[in-house]
Amino acid sequence: MKTQYSLSVSVFVFLLSLAAGFGFAFSAETKKEPADFYEELSRLNKVFSEINLRYVEAVDPAELSAAAVQGIRGILDPHTAVFDPKESESLKISTEGEFGGVGITIGLRDNVLTVVSPLAGTPAFSLGIRAGDRILKIDGKETRNLTLDEAVEKLRGKVGTNVTVSIAREGAPDLIDFTITRAKIVVHAVPYFAMLNKEIGYIKLATFSQKTSSDVEDALRKLQAQGMKKLVLDLRYNPGGLLNQAIEVAELFLKQGDVIVSTRGRTQKTESHARRNGILGKEVPLIVLVNQGSASASEIVAGAIQDWDRGLIIGKTTFGKGSVQTIFPLDNQGHALKLTTAFYYLPFGRCINKPENGIKGLAIAEKNLEDELAAEKTPEDSVKIDTAVVDTFVTAGGRKMFGAGGIAPDVDIELDPLPWVVQAQERMGMYFKFAVKIRPALEARKETVDMNWMVSDSLFTQFKDFCLKDTNFTKIKSNAAVTADFLEETLIKEQNFLGDSSKTITNPALSESMKKLRESLDVYRNVQFEESKQYIKDGIKRELLTAVAGDSVSTAFTLGSDTQLNEAIKYLSDMNLYNKAITAPKSASPAKKSSKTSSAKKKK
Repeated sequence: MKTQYSLSVSVFVFLLSLAAGFGFAFSAETKKEPADFYEELSRLNKVFSEINLRYVEAVDPAELSAAAVQGIRGILDPHTAVFDPKESESLKISTEGEFGGVGITIGLRDNVLTVVSPLAGTPAFSLGIRAGDRILKIDGKETRNLTLDEAVEKLRGKVGTNVTVSIAREGAPDLIDFTITRAKIVVHAVPYFAMLNKEIGYIKLATFSQKTSSDVEDALRKLQAQGMKKLVLDLRYNPGGLLNQAIEVAELFLKQGDVIVSTRGRTQKTESHARRNGILGKEVPLIVLVNQGSASASEIVAGAIQDWDRGLIIGKTTFGKGSVQTIFPLDNQGHALKLTTAFYYLPFGRCINKPENGIKGLAIAEKNLEDELAAEKTPEDSVKIDTAVVDTFVTAGGRKMFGAGGIAPDVDIELDPLPWVVQAQERMGMYFKFAVKIRPALEARKETVDMNWMVSDSLFTQFKDFCLKDTNFTKIKSNAAVTADFLEETLIKEQNFLGDSSKTITNPALSESMKKLRESLDVYRNVQFEESKQYIKDGIKRELLTAVAGDSVSTAFTLGSDTQLNEAIKYLSDMNLYNKAITAPKSASPAKKSSKTSSAKKKK
């Protein structure tokens, strides 16, 4: 009976997903009342039974179930999904932040399984495995056709067990075998923290897993011991994670009793407050860095800090993933349902979720807000609430905020666009591949790569030649080159239409013009190399520092040219500038500091 119910539910979702393609327009026009769930389930169960008994060919119920799972996102939202046992285990690892493994980050480079970096303090690091090593065999079996997920599965395992990898290394004539004893690998939520100068501390927060708040608190206390008086908290490209960890991290900066976040859904309504005073009082100026890659738990922390005027937000508007997912186990084999059950709201009423990040998200968020505002109406209110204009909010100190989803920064910093040639280099991992290639030569002449090491002009030229000889790199075309191809194809089609069947341009003038255009594009590509010379030199140094000195040294070097971080340092170095940015205009009215989360103000 238990299996039958599970299959019935799957078919229910499966057929409902079909209805998404055929029936939504009709239902939107007629606005029918929702059908009875159990009547529909019974009907669909009958359909499933008939398919199972009478369809022309046998149908695997697992295939129908899988089709149902794929259909879920079409009628609900992108974050709702059903996990198989492997996916459930991956989710567990990401939230717990530890697993049994060897301690390397791997990727595919030119379709070869390659070590991107060994993690400091792990078995692989201790044995001397290095960035750029190509893993050609795992336990004697070739890795040629393995996917990344399959390779990860083979490398991970029970703590104390062994795995042997056969590695090809630049400069080594033969494969090198490493037998690695798996250990508990801890993925640190705070991969880097340091003092930027005598007063300003910096913490990079990468994820929100089970130990995030303790990692952040540990970093804060160590920075305080070094004399920290001001702080930059970097949440850029932090995709989020556990809600309770977001609350605990926010507590480190707020006062006891401050609302941090509330959740509201059809069957869920919660409100979370700071349970203690933060270890970093308001006398310590705070800046939070965010960008379009900051999502979910990151937005809760940044939003709470912004709503309470506890610190400045600098960067770009965040992703706007403000929905709550709850995990429901489906069986004893590890299958689980990740279901969106609510939306996140900031202390003074803003919904974090952007409408485009959920099919039904906007309607649910507006309905929740409309219901709450309607409950607060006095009897004499007779005008219908227009939720379309309820999008202006104020912080505790009276600064105006807008509820369009995501966290809009107090100081918006637009980064300069990267030239095409640099984008191609980053996308194709050219800095990484070049560092791997030249490292043996640097070691042979005992050249020390550290923070003071400089990339010579000759090494820059060597890198340029390396790129132009790499077939994968040269296959990538700029928008201008793609447009030139399209123009040439159009001209050939036109002459074919006129009776000339040649596959090249036969008109001498047009042919010569196309030739000159392509030569000009090649010249322009070389000009971009020269114009981006400093960026390219920094990229070479960054990758070599990562390989030779480790991630911490490489990160410290990269932060030196970080535009958004330098802006944060500017504000923390000029307290008049900082205070002006965080203080509301004198005409503004502070928000009411009540326990209600719906302190929204209608825009007039």
